[in-house]
Amino acid sequence: MSADAVRWSCARCEVSVGRMDGGETELPESWSRSDGETYCLSCSRALAGEAAMESAPASSSREELGRAPEATNGIIARACRTSGAAVQTVRSGLENPPATAPDAGASVGA
Repeated sequence: MSADAVRWSCARCEVSVGRMDGGETELPESWSRSDGETYCLSCSRALAGEAAMESAPASSSREELGRAPEATNGIIARACRTSGAAVQTVRSGLENPPATAPDAGASVGA
C-alpha cells in the first residue's frame, strides 16, 4: 500500500521525484521505504551493501590484502564481494595496528 505525495525525496541523497504537473503520485516502484524513510533505488542498494558489509567478516579482505598487497582496493573489493571503502578500512587497520602490551614472559633489555 502506497501513499500519494506531490514529491518524493530520498532520505539519504535528497534526490526528489514527482509529476511535472505537480499532481500527486505514488511512490515509484524502484524506490523503497524503511523505518519511515524513503530511499531511491541507488541508495536502497547502497544501504543493502552497507548492511551486508556490517554482517560480513573482515577476515576475507585481510586474507586478500595479505595475498596481493599491491592490488588496488577495487580489485580486492571485487574479489571479496565488498566495497572499496571497506577494503580501505581494513588496509588502514593493517597499516596502523593497535598498540599491544609487551609479552609478560619477555625479559626487559634482552
